[in-house]
Amino acid sequence: MSEIDLNLLRVFDTLFELGNVTKAGARLGLTQSAVSHALGRLRQSVGDPLFVRAPGGLQPTARAIEIAPGVRMGLSQLRTALSPSAFDPGTAHRRFTIAAGSYFCALLIPRLLAHARQVAPHVSFRVQPLGGDLLVDLDEGAVDVALGAFTKIPKRLRVEPLFQEELVWIAAGRNALVGRRLTPADLAEQPRVVIATGKPFEALRLLTSEGGLERRTIIDTNDPPNGTTTEPPISVYDARTALAVVGRTDCIALVPKRFAQQDGARLGVAILDVPDSGDEIGLTTLWHSKFEEDAGVRWLRETISALI
Repeated sequence: MSEIDLNLLRVFDTLFELGNVTKAGARLGLTQSAVSHALGRLRQSVGDPLFVRAPGGLQPTARAIEIAPGVRMGLSQLRTALSPSAFDPGTAHRRFTIAAGSYFCALLIPRLLAHARQVAPHVSFRVQPLGGDLLVDLDEGAVDVALGAFTKIPKRLRVEPLFQEELVWIAAGRNALVGRRLTPADLAEQPRVVIATGKPFEALRLLTSEGGLERRTIIDTNDPPNGTTTEPPISVYDARTALAVVGRTDCIALVPKRFAQQDGARLGVAILDVPDSGDEIGLTTLWHSKFEEDAGVRWLRETISALI
């Protein structure tokens, strides 16, 4: 195999992720013909088609699937090796990838991006959901930091606590429960909105496909406040939807306190007075140890912590 231009590997990595020549060109700042030409050169060097046309875009060949993790890791390590020891947000040209769920996307990401537009105008961001491949993405450098509640963290990863989030019960402002001192028993017979991700009423804990990293989701559990409820709950997939539903119905819901404080008044929702009613969840920033000395990732972590 002949020597391969590193720029061709960047094209390969982007095509593998996006599966589309036009989109890859837009991300790389190249024309469609330039991307196609680069792919042709890489095919000749590797001796494999790498991608074939299929409905919906390009599909990788078995050889492309085999080499993709190594290419991504190699490019990540090269970027780290060549990155400056200092990071000046005012002049830096860099893209960060953040993995975060809907909770952080609603409460933190907008403020982070607004702040970055002011102090780091040439820095770009990609925000992706937390998924089963998170551990792989962290290992390969495809994700710079992840935001969530994590346990069973492998030693090669680093974690920094951000804050403790409290879960509180809410009801519509006109609900007779508002303003009363309540016990869990008072809530047992109330109709409920349950926040569940994926399958309705799934367990509170979700495992990544690697099995070595556990993520706790900020959702209600299956159990009613005290025993069983006489009415089947309504199941939704995020806290914002739960707030909106509660504001228009006679239902109650257990949601993150910061959501209720931020959007509750606008949606006609009040926090109920139920002492010791909710769980607390520790929210953290997660990153790979190989980026421990990366000045850019350190700036990103410190910025996130300062905005909490």
